Amino acid sequence: MKFKKLKAKVRDFKTYGAILTALSSFFYIGTLLPKDGVTTQKVEIMEIIVFAMLIAAFGFFMLSNHFNRKLQNEEQV
Repeated sequence: MKFKKLKAKVRDFKTYGAILTALSSFFYIGTLLPKDGVTTQKVEIMEIIVFAMLIAAFGFFMLSNHFNRKLQNEEQV
């Protein structure tokens, strides 16, 4: 039972990380496109959001790696 839970957590956290990475790339592309009436303050806020989402994605990938190591240790036992 614990094996299935760990495997599900690994898969879920990898999915969360991939989704956040894709979403942040779309937001970043949005900051590069020229628009009328967009101030530099709005662009900076979007860049901060992109950076925060990339940090969160990195955290999810690290959690996935952590649970994957736990899963491998349980397989060895």
